[in-house]
This record gives sequence, structure tokens and C-alpha cells, in this order.
Amino acid sequence: MKSSNWRRWRRTSIGLVTLALAGALLASPVALGDGAAIPWGAMYTPNEHLTDGGMTGAVKAYRGTRGAETLLADLPVASERGVRLILTLGGVSPGDYLDAEGSLDFEIVERELAPFLEIAEAIAPYIESGTVWGIRFLDEPHDPSGYPRSFEIDPIELGEAYARIREHFGGVRIGSTAPPAYMIRVPGAGVSFGQVVHAKLPPDVTDPVDFHRRESALAHEHGLAYVASLNANTNGVDDETFFRDYRRMCEIESVDFATSWQWPQGHHPCPSFGIRFATADPAVQTEIAAIPAACER
Repeated sequence: MKSSNWRRWRRTSIGLVTLALAGALLASPVALGDGAAIPWGAMYTPNEHLTDGGMTGAVKAYRGTRGAETLLADLPVASERGVRLILTLGGVSPGDYLDAEGSLDFEIVERELAPFLEIAEAIAPYIESGTVWGIRFLDEPHDPSGYPRSFEIDPIELGEAYARIREHFGGVRIGSTAPPAYMIRVPGAGVSFGQVVHAKLPPDVTDPVDFHRRESALAHEHGLAYVASLNANTNGVDDETFFRDYRRMCEIESVDFATSWQWPQGHHPCPSFGIRFATADPAVQTEIAAIPAACER
């Protein structure tokens, strides 16, 4: 059985269509003026490194009451430094939100979002100013880990979760770490993600930049903003190659936000974004120095 509060989350067919259209209109990629630039940086960058090398964007993660408190402390820091944030709200694992039938359990969704919905008024000015570039809810709902590869979160159900977020946060972009082919099926989605490493490209692609060029074009065709990620911690390439392709990724006109999984090392086999960023190799530093210009639009 689906959770007991499923019905109050349901929208009529007209309501769902209205929300989807409103989300698409409010969260479509914003046309940047002359001299503007897309945000660039990494995922989970500590505040003390937010603007290293001229970085202007970060994906941050917050969960629970303590996470909400941290978020309220982080927002003015990012605002003062001119950094635009994608806020990950609640736990990221789709499996933690599912009932026995594989449907979203909206009691769990409500519980995870509650600390942030309660402080929506305090967050609103940072959405209006652009410090909050978007909201991320769930990681890889198109293929949750621990399930058969054919499994995915029902896009309509995910859209209902987005609708709940939008009730409190208005027209902010909302998305999940999932490709455009999935996100275009989610009512009210405003942003899609493309993540790639050099060794795991689709069979018909040989260059990660070509991958992002294709994916970002699809996203824009359907009114979605596109976040491009060149992953660091699971990417067995040298630092110069990594930042050369990160810089080339930023040059793609249809990329709206550039990031990398992830700044901290963690328990991963390859150097993190932060470790790569700090290398003294002049060739690497030359590529890093060229990134801000690559982000200009």
C-alpha cells in the first residue's frame, strides 16, 4: 500500500499540468546578459574554499534540523562572496524514500523536507537575489542504487514532491541528479544534471565534452537548465587532462552551471577536485586560470 497521506499529495490532472507548465516557465534557463557568466565550481566545497581560483558556484548538501541551521549560516557567506548555490535538501538516496512497492513514501518526503520548509521565508530573499540558483532533491532517481537497473522512481510521483517544494519556494529551479531524458518526464522539473567520467562514456561518444554538448542541447530543447559535471574522485585521468576538459565543458553555450563530484576526497580511488585544484603543476594552473573566461556568456 502507498503511504496514508498519498491522497493529499495527489493533484488533479488539470493541477498537474498547470504545475508542470508553471515550473517550466519559472525555472527555464535564464538568459544571461552581456558580460555574465555561468557559475562554476564543485560539489560540497567548504566555505573557506568557495572562491578559490575565482570559483562562483557550489552544490551544497543539507539534512535535518542541524542542516537547516547550517544552511542559514551558509547563505549570507555565499551572498557576500558572489557565489551561486544549488541546495541539496534532505537525504539523497532514493531507496530511503520508497515503500514496499517501490513508490515514493510521502510521509518520508514530508519528514525530510520539513526542516527546510519551516525556514522558507528566510531562504526566499536568497532565491530572489540569485544566490540560490536551484534546489536538488534526490540523487539518480532514474536508476537508484540497490535496485535492478531497469528500476526508476515514477516521474509523476517525483513531480508531486517538487510541487510540495515549490509551494514554499516559488519559482526556484528544482531538479534531481538525473539526465535530461528522465527529467523531461518529471512535471515541474526545471533543471537536469549530466555526470560523466572519461572511462565510462556512452558507446557512441569518445569525448566527455561531446557528451555534455549533446545532453545540454536536449535539456534546452525541453526548457530545462543543464548542470554539467566532470567527476573527479572516480576519474582516472591526470590533472591537466581533467581541467582541460572541465574548461572545455564550460565553453559549451548550453551549459548553465558547471560542477564536479566532488571537492572532498572521501573514500574514493582518484584525487578529489580540491586535491587536483591545489596541484602546483604550471600546466594545470594554466587550465584552471582559463576557466572563468570559458564561463562567460
